[in-house]
Amino acid sequence: MRDVEGIAEEIRAGVPEILVAWQDEREIFAGEAAYHRLVESIGKVLVVFTEFLRSPSPLEEFSREGTTRALVEKISGHQREVGRDAVGVIEDYAALRRCVWRFVEKKVDLSAFDGGEVSRFFVKLMQASDWVTETGLEAFDRIERQNVWNALGRAAATDLLTGLPDRDFFNRQLFPQAIEDHDRVALAVFDVANFSDTVASGEVGRAREALLMLTETVGEVVSEGAVRARFGDDEICVVLPHMSSEEAYRLAEEVLERLAELPGELLVDAGVAGYPEHGRDADEVVRAAMGALSTAKRVGGSGIVVARERTGGSR
Repeated sequence: MRDVEGIAEEIRAGVPEILVAWQDEREIFAGEAAYHRLVESIGKVLVVFTEFLRSPSPLEEFSREGTTRALVEKISGHQREVGRDAVGVIEDYAALRRCVWRFVEKKVDLSAFDGGEVSRFFVKLMQASDWVTETGLEAFDRIERQNVWNALGRAAATDLLTGLPDRDFFNRQLFPQAIEDHDRVALAVFDVANFSDTVASGEVGRAREALLMLTETVGEVVSEGAVRARFGDDEICVVLPHMSSEEAYRLAEEVLERLAELPGELLVDAGVAGYPEHGRDADEVVRAAMGALSTAKRVGGSGIVVARERTGGSR
């Protein structure tokens, strides 16, 4: 009599066939990249299934395996990517179990196996399937809740006038994340001159128009990947990944040149700083850029100032 390892070996060899059956049942066409990633990951979890079925280890060891849990979490991400809801997640795994079962019925001569071995195989298959489904649902729920939280955060952190992220969201997430993700990041802060005086004189509409003109012009000049934010009442900043402070200075020059070509006299000053030359973290780079902006405002006349580099003692 053959043992349960023989059944697991048959399944391992039949993974491509099982995957085709699963795609047919779930009406999946893997031509789209997102569906291709989902199918590929399901194939990997099938291989993990067979390793568990062949092993004498109990479910507790299988479920504690970090790589298996990480794979299931990745599948949950792909499921959300293709538009699955919680019911769809359950149906994906239920269909997979059915396809494995049908494959075994069709391809494996169970009479060649000891009855106890066959029972042990199906018990382990059910245990693994149930665990994967439960773990997948938990991971899917976490992803859903995180996406809802992020969406709420972005909505609450949006400036109503410009439609840009506000200063709090910039400080909490945008700029720290940019520094974490990139080896070099530049920050340019633009300030509309005399904005407060314009508002105080009752010309609120004119002040708003000036800020919107600045917002649009910065957006026209910066490259894809740059992130703008409203940094204060009269300030628009832009985060520039992979850019040096010298390159950011030239970009600021182009912004001011374009503004000078527009009707009316819109004076804008700018302060520029970069990571890591002007700060070890987001807070230090922001302080450096604001210091440079203060200098530019004191000089006046639509000036641009780059922050001074840190000295060795300030590290």
